[in-house]
Amino acid sequence: MHLWRISKYADLTGRGGVLLEGRWHRKGIPVVYCSDHPSTSLLEILVHFEPDQIPPSFQLIKIRCPDEVSIFNQIERGPELGRREKELWELIATGTPVEVLADQLGISLKTVEAYIKSIQDKMPAASDLPTALADVMQKPIENKQLSQSIGMKWLENGQYCLMRVPSFVMPAANNYLINPRHSQAAEIIVEDVISYPFDSRLLR
Repeated sequence: MHLWRISKYADLTGRGGVLLEGRWHRKGIPVVYCSDHPSTSLLEILVHFEPDQIPPSFQLIKIRCPDEVSIFNQIERGPELGRREKELWELIATGTPVEVLADQLGISLKTVEAYIKSIQDKMPAASDLPTALADVMQKPIENKQLSQSIGMKWLENGQYCLMRVPSFVMPAANNYLINPRHSQAAEIIVEDVISYPFDSRLLR
């Protein structure tokens, strides 16, 4: 599997996570944000910068990640979930409010609550939700404080080297976080570096 990243630093130490907070972590802990495609990486940069503010030192970094590296999938919870449970959780993971879920699925809020409790009970420790059910119901996943809590629990648990999360910039695209402190992180390497990969038409 190849991952992609745009950064001024062509390394995977996670130094940026120590200096600045992000969508899925709080400042002070090493983490590396990557994407599933170069275009996703580009969009993640463009949404945060004005065209004339993009540093000329930015590079597109191609990262080779062995298929054996462990991944915590924040979107799909694995075969231990039933069809309706997986459907419900995927909707929650995209930020759909619980009240809308109940209406879309034709079930009561109490039933939604029961499904979420069932999902929590089936999840391994690394994928337990870091907040109470009431918080999940009140704050969809796009809430930065909630997503940071999920990411921090993943980092602190240390069970998985990667975490797959939805892109908030492009539907159906995904981002990946690398935990540099995981033992498998040494197997993930920078394969290529492309200097300033921005078409001038994007920066007008």
